[in-house]
Amino acid sequence: MRRASISPGINFNMRPIALLILFLAPAVLACDLNVRAHTTELPSSIEWDRYIGAFSYLVTESSDGFVTTRTYEVPTNSFTIPHRVSEVTKFSYRVEAHFETDQVIDGSCRGAIELALRPDPQFRKMTRKVIVPIVGSVVGATGAKFRTSLRITSTTGQQHGRIVFHPAGQASDSDPSIPYSFDRIKQSFAWDDIVQAIGATGIGSLDIVPDEDADPAAPTVLARHYTDAPNGTFGSFEPAVQPFDFITPAGFAVNPPDQGFRLNVGFRTLTTTTVSALVFDSTGHVKDLKTLSLPGDYFTLIPSTQLVGELAPGETFSLSFSGSVIPFYTLTENGTNDPAVVIPRTTNATFVQ
Repeated sequence: MRRASISPGINFNMRPIALLILFLAPAVLACDLNVRAHTTELPSSIEWDRYIGAFSYLVTESSDGFVTTRTYEVPTNSFTIPHRVSEVTKFSYRVEAHFETDQVIDGSCRGAIELALRPDPQFRKMTRKVIVPIVGSVVGATGAKFRTSLRITSTTGQQHGRIVFHPAGQASDSDPSIPYSFDRIKQSFAWDDIVQAIGATGIGSLDIVPDEDADPAAPTVLARHYTDAPNGTFGSFEPAVQPFDFITPAGFAVNPPDQGFRLNVGFRTLTTTTVSALVFDSTGHVKDLKTLSLPGDYFTLIPSTQLVGELAPGETFSLSFSGSVIPFYTLTENGTNDPAVVIPRTTNATFVQ
């Protein structure tokens, strides 16, 4: 009996299955999504070619050459950059197409781009300075002399800029100021009455603003409010704050002190702001709602009763804000006129300095 000879390595029974597999398997070809900036002058978003069959796109972002990254999944072929910067900042982006099963298409369809984000003028104005929300040189209601001392210390060499006093009311670039200039690190300047040193009187806020051609970092600031007394001074320290921490300020509650203290509320606005005050009775139920509208770059300090009225024992109020504002309140002891400033803090992590 003679057997038919077959070629080595060929199994005729398996050939139809192999041909079917080859027919069904898609060809995987590398593709470039052609990632590009939506605008080139001040890029605020990126876009890329739509990939047919892609369910979503994975965007990987880095500002340090992908040593550290942040990822976003987006359903469309565009991505809005979630940052504003005060200095030129480089960002790198990688975009990969995904199937509905959330699997990368073999890494074969992707794109990349590097961008230099340019400073946003409004955000730059908010970040290239620090603010002491309240300062003053004034005689108080009981004849006490209210003053603010200031000490600034350089953190790098060659820092220079202006110290600007914005009196109560709307701030202006022409408000009184004095220059500062350091020629070495850890150098300090100090004033016992900074408002008077600037040539002004009254209350307001203080901006420490680096010059445009200077290091963007402001010096370290130490401010102290005090009142004169026969045996010395009474007072407390106040920190300087960074405006971008108050782009979206958190609300807070205030428990009015006893009659031995005076309570004032103050606002240093960065943008147009609406202040909402909810008044609660002693059982915690809402009793009233008051609102106050303020323009941008504005300072005011008012008795709490001017905002919420006279409160009965056990009643409280809370403040919330629509707009960017540095809120604070002051407590002043009636006997010694010892002042204290409270600045509720909040941090906004959406922006890159």
